[in-house]
Amino acid sequence: MTLVDDARQAWRWWSVRLAALAGVIAGALVAQPQILTALVAYVPEQWRPAASALAGLVVFAAPTIARLVQQGGGNGQSA
Repeated sequence: MTLVDDARQAWRWWSVRLAALAGVIAGALVAQPQILTALVAYVPEQWRPAASALAGLVVFAAPTIARLVQQGGGNGQSA
């Protein structure tokens, strides 16, 4: 396995930031499951399967798209 050239700058990538946010949210939902129960209660029952599929798609697509987009670094380099 070979790391990318700028692996030390990985924390600056939006894909890494979004994946970290997803991890924090997942951890919070595991620690406090009543949060998820309360959120699900807001979604009409007939829309819940579509809402869960959409949530999964967003959690996958957001970091993936962020990694594909050219990101400008603070020093003029792309990250």
